[in-house]
Amino acid sequence: MALQGIFYVFVFASDFERSKRFYGETLGWQLGTDEQDVAGFAFGTGYLVLHRDERPAAERRYLSGMHVAVRVDDAKAEHARLAARGVAVSELRDQPWRERNFHFSDPDGYEWVYGQSLA
Repeated sequence: MALQGIFYVFVFASDFERSKRFYGETLGWQLGTDEQDVAGFAFGTGYLVLHRDERPAAERRYLSGMHVAVRVDDAKAEHARLAARGVAVSELRDQPWRERNFHFSDPDGYEWVYGQSLA
């Protein structure tokens, strides 16, 4: 068995249309799959599968303690771009492990990190 990396990230959306706008219009990710209950967005070499959440309210859990880090060329530029689009971004930080990054959450509270290697 040879592992090749992440195939896609799958998330449920409590408000499907709102989340489609967030990932497509706000973040600027490329819509690839556009079905009634599923939307897929390309971001670099990654892919996000967004699924309409029709589970009973008692079964819905969005904050799992996991976050996804996306590699970007220029974290400072992405930080400014997303802030200008109204995304609540964290402070831009240079981490001791030689990464410049910041984080933000989607409308359901899923945490994303944009990071740049400072090697």
